[in-house]
Amino acid sequence: MLAPVRRRPLTAFFVIAYLGSWILWSPWWLSQSGVGLLPFELPLSAVAGINQLGLFAGPFASALVVTRVTEGRDGLKQLFRRMVQWRARPFWYFLALVLIPAVTGIGYLVLPGTTLVLEDGAFAVLGLLATTYLIYLLGGPVQEEPGWRGFALPRLQARLRPVMAAVVLGLIHCFWHAPLFLTAEWDTARHEPSQFLAYLVLIVSMSIVMSWLFNGSGGSVLLAILGHNSVNWALFATAALTGRTVESNWPAALGLAVLAIVTIAATKGRLGYRPLPTISGQEARGR
Repeated sequence: MLAPVRRRPLTAFFVIAYLGSWILWSPWWLSQSGVGLLPFELPLSAVAGINQLGLFAGPFASALVVTRVTEGRDGLKQLFRRMVQWRARPFWYFLALVLIPAVTGIGYLVLPGTTLVLEDGAFAVLGLLATTYLIYLLGGPVQEEPGWRGFALPRLQARLRPVMAAVVLGLIHCFWHAPLFLTAEWDTARHEPSQFLAYLVLIVSMSIVMSWLFNGSGGSVLLAILGHNSVNWALFATAALTGRTVESNWPAALGLAVLAIVTIAATKGRLGYRPLPTISGQEARGR
């Protein structure tokens, strides 16, 4: 039963990640607030819990399982070390904590008629934004990045050119969200067809930038978590600062697309790629 995982660890990772999340999310997306196959509607507290279970059962659990099967305990230790690997040049923290949220949110702040809303005072808003940044870490980045960047990206880059690896991973990452697009509660704009295209552009562009961040920081999953969180948090921050809900994915998608294009040009398509040391050598062989 484990032989196929050892032969095709990357394929096994994606299959387990999809099945784990989609199955654990199924009470939500099959409910009355989803496709309506189940005869109940979940309260928001249950939706939040099911969402968290689906996130952990997806790329996070898949990375742990496939790494354990293919590289043993030493492989898991290496993955966990990269999840707390904080040593990196200041530029990579600037990219993760400043530049990524800036390009994600700036498009919303310059829309015609947009003004800042600080009814509770600047300090209260800053406190809200700081608190929310920490809360958002558990809303996806911590559960996703050990899998997407920590496990899948190095193996894809061993098989494909860095930009192509980033695009492929972005596409897989995007469509992994598919069941959530069927739900009423997921807070991503999808009121008209172009928003699905915008979301695709957003995720693929983010994947390119995140590949550069991961590679440049020496394979730090921690920096990838922070960079991913900055995208999610920036969308919340613009809504909090303007008093408007995010009704379009396009400003974030275009901002990240510009940064992705600049990244490709600046790195000549290499995205800072250098092969990471491995336990079993499977990454070097691209399996």
